[in-house]
Amino acid sequence: MPHRLRFWFFSLGLAMLLVTVATLAIGGRPDPVGPAKVLDGTWRFHPGDDPRWADPRIDDSGWDRIDLVSLPSNRDFDVGLPGYLAGWHARGHPDLEGYGWYRRHVALPAPGDWTLLGPTMVDDGYEMFWNGKPIGGIGRLGDHPKVVGARPYLVRLPPSPGEHAGVLAIRAFMQPGLGRDDQSGGLRSAPTLASAPFGDTLYSAQWHRTIAGYIVELALPIMMFLLAGIALVMARSTARPGFARWLAVALVATACLRLGNAAAAWTDLIGISTLDRQNAILLSPLAMLAWTAAWNDWAEGRDRRVVLLIAIAAWALRVVAAVTHADALVSIGRAVFAVLFVVIAVRIIVRGERRLLALATMAVIATALFINELSRLGIPTIWFPFNIGVTLTQYAYALALPLLCLALAPASNDAGGRDMGAVKGIATE
Repeated sequence: MPHRLRFWFFSLGLAMLLVTVATLAIGGRPDPVGPAKVLDGTWRFHPGDDPRWADPRIDDSGWDRIDLVSLPSNRDFDVGLPGYLAGWHARGHPDLEGYGWYRRHVALPAPGDWTLLGPTMVDDGYEMFWNGKPIGGIGRLGDHPKVVGARPYLVRLPPSPGEHAGVLAIRAFMQPGLGRDDQSGGLRSAPTLASAPFGDTLYSAQWHRTIAGYIVELALPIMMFLLAGIALVMARSTARPGFARWLAVALVATACLRLGNAAAAWTDLIGISTLDRQNAILLSPLAMLAWTAAWNDWAEGRDRRVVLLIAIAAWALRVVAAVTHADALVSIGRAVFAVLFVVIAVRIIVRGERRLLALATMAVIATALFINELSRLGIPTIWFPFNIGVTLTQYAYALALPLLCLALAPASNDAGGRDMGAVKGIATE
């Protein structure tokens, strides 16, 4: 790879790192303090769906009584959002999917303009009603629901002259068939009542945290797309054109896989169910196949064709398993890829170029690809710098990108070129 092209890639990577760290630091700050009240405490809950349940005049005394205790110290295990709550699966409805309704009477602290900030965590979409009037929510509910990632939502309460209280009803919807745990379902944080001016301030702080929670999922794809383009441009001049081309495919598939998380969290462009299907059926199997094929092309040997054919079979198995929702077959497919990674690593040790660089980079990529298996072994897979979650997968890809950039450099023809010591320069993603 020309030194100038590598220089600009590393420079952009450093700039992206600084922006990412700054965004994490800003998003991880505590919420501002002001005239606001978290609406936790006692709520009424009813499984199912009936539009009449928004009416403040109905008798909900026969509904379930649940206590939502929202503490800032209780954070979710993904982004690190405060006020994390157990869902309806942990509150007497372990098999409920679809709709459930929450209701409570809300006293307004004083006359004036009040805003309502919707829950920042919910499985998966919701719609709010104030005294029977719809006031918005996240996602599209109804006969053909579309749920997206939960995000901050702010609405001004309808003016009610002379009234000092109202009934807040929340219609929640959890997308069936996405594989949930025993804590899932409905509200995972409580809404907040705030004065109109302060509500805007709190809303802004919530968005800073939400952006920070997925900023790595934007920064990594940008660098991956760039490196994929470099790999295609440099393919003919590298010692392993096949490696470079497969690497480009792997980087694009992985970038799309990561970028979808940010798109679903920040926008309405893609729904959760669509994201789940495209990841499970298309992007995840393709990424694993492409990474395996790329490293398979790194080492010499007639058995490369056999390894590639087995990888294609494992890819097909994963696709069929995802379409048919056969989780056991998905696990088998992933296990086959893991075995192939070990086989390829052995081949690189025996007859590979720049062994130390290749094996180190391959190990980092394997960490990202087989994160589920590492989690089952009890290895920590997420940390919270600045109170914002950053996963082991994200750290691994961040480390892998500069190593992959070095791997694209033309190999030396002499024996020393077969060792990482012949490769000069390091970088961080």
